[in-house]
Amino acid sequence: MRTTTTTPRSVAQAFLTAPVRPQTYKNLAYLALQFPLGVAYFVLLVPALGFGLGSLPLLVLLGLPAVGALVVGVATMTVDRAVTAALLPVELERHTAGASLDDGVVVYLTDLLFDPGTYLSVVFVLAKFAVGIATFVVLTVSGTLVAVALAAPFLYDHPDATLTIPLPAAVGGGLVAVDTLPEALAFAALGVVGAVLVVNLWNAIAWLLGEATTLACRHARVLDVGSAVEPDRA
Repeated sequence: MRTTTTTPRSVAQAFLTAPVRPQTYKNLAYLALQFPLGVAYFVLLVPALGFGLGSLPLLVLLGLPAVGALVVGVATMTVDRAVTAALLPVELERHTAGASLDDGVVVYLTDLLFDPGTYLSVVFVLAKFAVGIATFVVLTVSGTLVAVALAAPFLYDHPDATLTIPLPAAVGGGLVAVDTLPEALAFAALGVVGAVLVVNLWNAIAWLLGEATTLACRHARVLDVGSAVEPDRA
């Protein structure tokens, strides 16, 4: 088994080369998908759960919506697992049904209803709504700040653009206008540093979400969409 040794030099190299690594842009694509996926999961699952839970008192006759809501939860977890496996370098386990429809509808539904992984899938994909909003805010704010800083040399003398830098309260606060070329170049240099920091922040968030999905996939139920039963490597 190959082992890797982490040294200060390797950490610094990984930090500085983050903007040019292909995996960084896969991470960015993964983060950018969190908001639309989170909204889609919410829109699909919440009405299904509401309708399904409303039918629980008449489960024997009208309980199919409740079962359908659980199936929707498992299906969306399957989608989320597939997206994570396609974009992040993680190993994800596949927890599928212990019974199939070939065993009979009653056996299959019993397995679905009494599998804790079914409910973990529902909770996990519902949480993606909040995750998607938080990710969208981080990407939008950090990306905008870096883009403005890098564009400073092209905007500082534009009549419709006003560039200012907020000063910390420790030095008196207030705003400093960027209205000369040297100031704009200095601001752009800060933007380069900020870009490296921001890209590493994005990578760290993607890593955290990947680890959370890896942990969830150990127990969260997904649909059996393939013949593989072993953990697969993205």
